[in-house]
Amino acid sequence: MQLNGGGLSATLGMLAGALLGAQPVAAQSEGAAANAYDQTASEPGTMVADSALLIYQEDDDRVRAVEASSTITWNAASGAVVSGRLTYDALTGATPNGGVRSRYPQNFYPPSKTSIGSGLGTTPDTQTGASGRYTVAPGQLPVDKGFKDHREAYDLGVTLPLEDGFKLSLGGAASFETDYTSWSARASVAKDLWGKNTTLSMGFNFEHDTVRPFTGIPRAQSFMGDQIVARSRVKRVASLVAGVTQILSPTWLVQLNYSYGVSRGYHTDPYKVFTLVDSATGDPFYTIYEERPGVRRRSSIYAATKFALGSAVTDASVRWYHDSWGITAMTYALSQHVPLGKAAYLEPGLRFYRQTAARFFAPYLGVDVPAPRYVSADSRLSRFRAWTFSLKAGAQLTSRLEIYGVAERYVQQGLRFDRSAPGVLARTDLFAGTRSTSLITGVRYTWH
Repeated sequence: MQLNGGGLSATLGMLAGALLGAQPVAAQSEGAAANAYDQTASEPGTMVADSALLIYQEDDDRVRAVEASSTITWNAASGAVVSGRLTYDALTGATPNGGVRSRYPQNFYPPSKTSIGSGLGTTPDTQTGASGRYTVAPGQLPVDKGFKDHREAYDLGVTLPLEDGFKLSLGGAASFETDYTSWSARASVAKDLWGKNTTLSMGFNFEHDTVRPFTGIPRAQSFMGDQIVARSRVKRVASLVAGVTQILSPTWLVQLNYSYGVSRGYHTDPYKVFTLVDSATGDPFYTIYEERPGVRRRSSIYAATKFALGSAVTDASVRWYHDSWGITAMTYALSQHVPLGKAAYLEPGLRFYRQTAARFFAPYLGVDVPAPRYVSADSRLSRFRAWTFSLKAGAQLTSRLEIYGVAERYVQQGLRFDRSAPGVLARTDLFAGTRSTSLITGVRYTWH
């Protein structure tokens, strides 16, 4: 179900990746580039094994994810670092399909090799299944029932110290889902200056994604059930990030990154639909497939600081993001590492995110309104804000063994009611945003 290319994958990756030693992702926007200067904090001459289990549950019995991830990192005495990660996700539940609520039952159909009808059907449909035929009861948010998928992801990276304070990092990753495959390669170089107090870095990432929907690629903006146009589509993403990290004192450092990326190819979600409503009553009239632009350019600026007061560490960051679809986003994050005795710690955190809507986003359109070039009702492209509240705790049981756990609550807020909407839509909840809870437990073991 395109987990690798959507908001859910970004969320899962941010939760688990930060715990397993990766640099934290500053925001949930699709295509955010990682920090170019990415290295382990472990001491040379050690090997670290880190395993975590994530349980992610959206409210209202929507998507549930169970993710297991393991990382092994070898820190050579020479300064070289080699790491590998294996991740497995299993997902079930229901996900919004982009349609609006209705006071009547709604039937949804997949595309097929031959046309099987269009618009809202009237024949009862007992079949369920992700992107298959399903019926939504009156007043309910249209969701794609029977959502079920799994993902296997692999990552391998190496960092090599070079002469004159340079470090070269190379890596690759692969992700496999039932209907989605992603391959990526990355390379970055970092240069230490002035007694390693300043680090300059630059990195490049390339990604090749292939989507193979269960029911084929529907023709954009065609009616539900219309003939498919292909079995698969491809998207390619290239991104560049440059940054500087500066140590201001033994207890204070700051970081500044700029990233730019371009993705070309198939960005449309083949499972998302869009509702054309009666301009007088507001009732659904036709349901069509969405369509997004074939090019997306992204820019972001990320600034962060870490300040230590004894063993207590404050971590703050801000990220600005803008893309060619018209989305501008800001992310603010703050966490505080609080030691408890000599072996345990707490780390409360708060993150706030807000974004504007894509230019082609709309929750619905009147059936008599001329069709725009692109259109989507995906709530991830809408204007919204989101809060994430987190609490991490851990304990160093021995000099080699650490256990930890994290609880997070994510709350997304957007425009629910539009009093200017026609007919019954003025009293209809139009926002399909997400509220979720995540629980993570992990163990880290170090060989000296």
